[in-house]
Amino acid sequence: MTTVDLGGTWSVREALGDTWQWYVDQPVTARNNAGDAAAAAALAPGWLPARVPGAVIGDLRRAGELLDPYVGRNSRAAEWVSMRSWVYRRSFVVSPLSDGERAALCLDGVDPGGTVYVDGVRVGAVGGLYRGARFDVTALVAAGGEHRLAVVVDPAPATEPQVGRTDRVRVHAPRMGYGWDFCPRLVHQGIWRGVRLEVGTALVDELSVRPVVSKDLAAATVHVSGRVSGASAASVEVRFDGDVVAAGPVEVGADGVLRGAVVVPEPALWWPNGLGEQPLYDVVVRAGDASRRVTTGFRHVRMAGNDGAPDGAFPYTAVVNGRPVELTGWNWAPADALYGEITEAKVEYLVEVARRSGARLLRVWGGGLVETPSFYAACDRAGLLVWQEFSQSSSGMQSAPSDDPAFVAHLRAEAAAVVPGRTHHPSLLLWGGGNELEDDAGPLSDDRSPALAALREEVARLDPGRPWLPTSPTGPRFHNRLDVINGDPDGLHDVHGPWEHQGLTAHYTLYNRGTALAHTEFGVEGMANRRLWRALVPPADRWPVGRDNPVYRHLGDWWNNATLVQECFGGRLTTPDAFRRASQFLQATGLAYAVEADRRRWPRTSLVLPWQLAESYPNAWCTAVVDHAGEPKPAYHAVARAYRPERVTARLDRIALAGEPVAVEAWLWSSPGRAAGGTVTARLLDASGSVLAEERWPVSDSVGVPRPVGRLVAALEWLPSHVVYVELEWRTAGGDLVDRECVELSTAADLAPLLDLEPAKLWFHVEHPDDSGSGWDVDVAHAGGPVVVGLQLSDDRPPQSTGWALVDGDPRPLLPGERRRFTVEWRHDTGPRRLLLESWNTEPVVLEDA
Repeated sequence: MTTVDLGGTWSVREALGDTWQWYVDQPVTARNNAGDAAAAAALAPGWLPARVPGAVIGDLRRAGELLDPYVGRNSRAAEWVSMRSWVYRRSFVVSPLSDGERAALCLDGVDPGGTVYVDGVRVGAVGGLYRGARFDVTALVAAGGEHRLAVVVDPAPATEPQVGRTDRVRVHAPRMGYGWDFCPRLVHQGIWRGVRLEVGTALVDELSVRPVVSKDLAAATVHVSGRVSGASAASVEVRFDGDVVAAGPVEVGADGVLRGAVVVPEPALWWPNGLGEQPLYDVVVRAGDASRRVTTGFRHVRMAGNDGAPDGAFPYTAVVNGRPVELTGWNWAPADALYGEITEAKVEYLVEVARRSGARLLRVWGGGLVETPSFYAACDRAGLLVWQEFSQSSSGMQSAPSDDPAFVAHLRAEAAAVVPGRTHHPSLLLWGGGNELEDDAGPLSDDRSPALAALREEVARLDPGRPWLPTSPTGPRFHNRLDVINGDPDGLHDVHGPWEHQGLTAHYTLYNRGTALAHTEFGVEGMANRRLWRALVPPADRWPVGRDNPVYRHLGDWWNNATLVQECFGGRLTTPDAFRRASQFLQATGLAYAVEADRRRWPRTSLVLPWQLAESYPNAWCTAVVDHAGEPKPAYHAVARAYRPERVTARLDRIALAGEPVAVEAWLWSSPGRAAGGTVTARLLDASGSVLAEERWPVSDSVGVPRPVGRLVAALEWLPSHVVYVELEWRTAGGDLVDRECVELSTAADLAPLLDLEPAKLWFHVEHPDDSGSGWDVDVAHAGGPVVVGLQLSDDRPPQSTGWALVDGDPRPLLPGERRRFTVEWRHDTGPRRLLLESWNTEPVVLEDA
C-alpha cells in the first residue's frame, strides 16, 4: 500500500449561498444569468493561498484579508467568516493503478463538515468535525495523471455561546469559539486534520486496538477490531523495542469485519508521571499489502472510593497497577481557539510543560475538543493520564442537554466516531459526559439525562471497563464555597470553584476549610505576561487596565480583577507593570495555596485540578498559568512546587497580618514515604535575613500522608508596616535538605509594603552546557541589600519569534547570601535568544546570545 499526503498548500475562496458550486469544476445550470456568472467566476481571480491542516480565519489572516484576530479587538472583524461556505481545492498527481489496486481518499477532519469533489464529481460528504471519511475514488483516478480535489467547508451551525441554554444545542462540537469567558466569538472552520490518498490491493479501512491487563499484571490481551477491504485474512503482531513479543492471525469476515486478540506475557507496565517509566509497544495489523500501526501501552486501572468518603460518592481515586495515585494536574482547553492551526510541536511543548509541573492528569474540558491523536500520543509519552469529556458544557441560564430523540441519537453516533480510535492509549483514564451539566436538582447523573445515558452506554459497548463520570463536578454540591461547606460539609464530593482570588484573608479561610473529595476546577486570575501583553494590547489602549477600558473588557473581561488587586495593594498601583506584578503575585500565591490546602487532605482528597494550564486565546487577564504564547506565569512555577512529592508547606490564616501575630503551621508530606528522623525548622526573618523568631521540631514518626508537625507564633507589634518572611526547612537526620519553603507576609492590613522594598543587587552568570546552545544555565546570586521578591526569568524576544524558552523557575524570595540556578531549554526557536531577569526590587537585566 502507498500513501500520498495531500496536506500542505491549497487554495481557498469564499462562497455566499450556493456560489460554491461555481468553484468545484461542475457545470452550472441555473435561471437568469447565473450560468454566465459562474463561467466568469471560474476564470476570475479570488483564490487565496491556504494550508491544510488549518483554519479558514488563519488562512485569511495570512493572506491579508483579516487583521490579526489576536490583537486588540480585531477578532470582531472576523465574526462574519463563519456565515460563509469556503471552497478549498488543490491538484494532485497519482500513478496509474495496477490490476486489483484500489484508491481511497481519506479526510480525518473537516469542521463543521463539508462536501468533497474529485474532478467535479461529488464523492461524498463529511458529517462533522470528529468524523473521518473514506471515499472510494478508484474509478476517478485509475488512469493516473493530474486530478483536482475540492472540499466545500460548510458554514458553521448556529449554537450556544457560554451564556445561553444547553438544551438548545444540537451539535457535538466545541462551543468555546462561539463566545466564552476566556475567548471572544471566533468560530472555527476548516480542514483541520490530515488529507491523504491510500492506494493498494487491500486497505485497512478502520482499526481499533484495546489493551486489557490482567488483575495480577502478569499478562495483557490486545483486542483488535475494525474493517478491511480487498483481503480475506489478516494478522497482528505486537512489538517492543523492535522485537516481536506476540503475534497471531485475525479473523476477517465476509463483510470485511476484523476481529481478533493476542496475549502479551509479562508486559512492561506503563506508569503515570513520577511513578515509573512509560514503555510503549507497536501493534501492527497486516491485511494483504496493507498495514496499519498504532502505539499502545499496558497498565491496569480501577477507580476506588476515597478514604472516609460519604455514602453514595463516586470513586475518585485511581489505582494504577495496584497503587493508589494522587491525581494532581490541570484542566486542559484547546491549545488554540483555531484548533486547525495547532501544530504538533505546540501540543508536545504544552504537554511537556504539564509534565514538568508534576502533573499526572489532564482533564480535557467539555467546552473544547475531544482531543487529537497528537495530544494523546504526547500524553502517552509523558505519563499524563487523560480525563476526556465529550464536547458538552453548561450554559449559565440552563445547563442540561436536550432529551430530543434525534439529538440523543446524534450523540450515540458521535461516540461511535470518537471512542474506537482512542482506546489504545494508555493515557486515557476515563470518559466524561461533559462540563458542568446540571438541572435544578444539581449536577446531572445518567438516570436524569437521556443524552448522558446514551453516551455511557456507547462508551461501555465500545470501550468496556474504562471508567466513566457523567459530568464534572459530579456534586451533589456544585460549588466550593464557605456557605456550602458550613451547610453540608459531607456534600462536597466533586466540586468546582472559585475561579477568583477571594481576598487577603477570605481566600485562606475558604481553602483551609475545604472538605471536597475531588476539586476538579478552580483558579485565580492574573494579568498577562509582559511579552504577550505588549503584542496583544496596542500602545494607546494599555492604560487603564480595568474594565473601564473596552480593550481590556474584550480581552478577558470575566477575569479582570483590577479593582481587587488595587485594594490589596493599598490603592497605590499606577502603571501596567505594577498591576502585572501585583496581580501575578496574587495569582501565584493564591493558586499555590489552594493546591497545597487540597493536597493536605490526601488521601481523602484525591483529585486536584486547577483551571487552567494554558489559554486558547490571548487575554490581558486570564486564569491560565501558561499564556497563549506558551510562556508560564509565576503561578505555574508556584503550583509546580506545590505538586512536588515531598514538601514542607505553611498553613496560614492570612498573608496581610493587620497587626496580628504571625501564626504558621508547618505541614509535611512524602508521596514515596520517608522514615522517621530529622527536623523541621521554622524561622521568621526580616528583610535583611535576620532571624526574628525560630522553632524547631523533630520528625519523630515516618512521613507519608500529610500531617502537621509544629506551629510558629510570634507577635510583631513593633513592625507596623513591613514585609517579613517565614522560612521552613525540612532536613534529614544527616542534615540533608528534603524541602525548603519561604513565603512573604505583610505586617500591614494590605500588601502595600511590597511596593516599598529597598533595592537589592544581583550577580548572574550564563553558561551553555551543550555546544548547540539549546540549553542555558543562569546562575543568580544575592549580592547585596534586602530579600529579593518576585525574581523571575522570562522570554524577552520579539513577539513574532518562533518557539519557546522553557524556564525552570522558582517563585520563592531570594534571601541575602542565597544562590539560585535557572535552567532554560530553547525549543523550536529560530533567531537571536534573549531573556529578561527581573524582580520587584532589582534592576532588570537583559541576557542575550553571546
